[in-house]
Amino acid sequence: MRDERGARRGPARAPRVDTEAIRARHPIAEWIEGAGVALRRSGRHLVGLCPFHEDRRPSLVVYPESASFFCFGCDQGGDVIDFVGRLRGTGFLETAALLAAAGGGTGADAAPPEGRSPPSRPRRVPDPEEAAAVDLACSLYTEQLERSRRARAYLASRGLDAQTALRLRLGLAGSSLLGALRERGVSPDAARRVGLLHGGRDALSGRVVIPDLDASGRATWLTGRSLDGSEPRYRNLSLPTPLLGLAAARVPGARAVLLTEGPFDWLTARAWGLRAVALLGTHLSAHALDALGSFEAVYVALDSDPPGRLAAERLRSALGVRARLVSLPRGAHDLNELGSGSGGREAFLRALQQASEREQEPCPTSTQHERSDRAA
Repeated sequence: MRDERGARRGPARAPRVDTEAIRARHPIAEWIEGAGVALRRSGRHLVGLCPFHEDRRPSLVVYPESASFFCFGCDQGGDVIDFVGRLRGTGFLETAALLAAAGGGTGADAAPPEGRSPPSRPRRVPDPEEAAAVDLACSLYTEQLERSRRARAYLASRGLDAQTALRLRLGLAGSSLLGALRERGVSPDAARRVGLLHGGRDALSGRVVIPDLDASGRATWLTGRSLDGSEPRYRNLSLPTPLLGLAAARVPGARAVLLTEGPFDWLTARAWGLRAVALLGTHLSAHALDALGSFEAVYVALDSDPPGRLAAERLRSALGVRARLVSLPRGAHDLNELGSGSGGREAFLRALQQASEREQEPCPTSTQHERSDRAA
């Protein structure tokens, strides 16, 4: 799009929506009961008759701890924004503005005045000692992965080769972080503050570790995935959750990005040479929405289950014309599952092509400049 002088305009920025604040101000159970649904407790959950279809047996389940709902009768679910929007027939931004303006919220959370943006909430930034502890832990875990046949076999079973693991600094947490910190003169207290240590014990011990890297390749955040599938499957540092991979995706000239759901979906995309970021769930934070505003096209490839489909629709509403929903090939639950089998990359590239709206549209494939780090 060009302005009156013929200059090309940048992509329109979507209004910021502080969904976390909206959910905190508006307990979902109160809004559901306010819609005339009688809820009764069932263990840690609440159940009731779904207002979106003829529900004779209570099939609507409310999860207060995660501020969400799901109906097992009509396959609908989400957070308070989803519920109110479906009830009123309004889109994501309109519903968010309504909720932000009610009950102590401010309309600026969802709809800033023309030409102005509301100030972002400050995100916790690690101090120098904490940052040093995170990057040191990542280096140690990378060395430990190289010595673990079991962990390398696990990554291979999920379609990830040794070169990808090395390039993205994947690791395996052991039980020697405290000693490494003392040896390098890094404060163990700093490691405890960010959640690397519980007392003297490695908090991520026995887990495959996936880091978020800044533009210089330093680790700024870590998540650990259990090798045996035990709960919790993922354990994160006690730092704000990032849009995983954003620094690598924001390269000069990058016009499009692929948005995935989980860490291993993102790893699969990166192994395939795609410019990608991961939400690390289905919740779209104000930080993530703001970060995605720098791309002209956002290809959304979340899981094919009900929460993933609902989140994809929310993203399309929030991102507007820049969103491109990518339908995974039939039978594939997520991107990593697709990548673990043969022919997955080719099938997904076809799905990406189908999601594009016209020829010569921005594509989330890495440029030759971006690939140069693989040869390093």
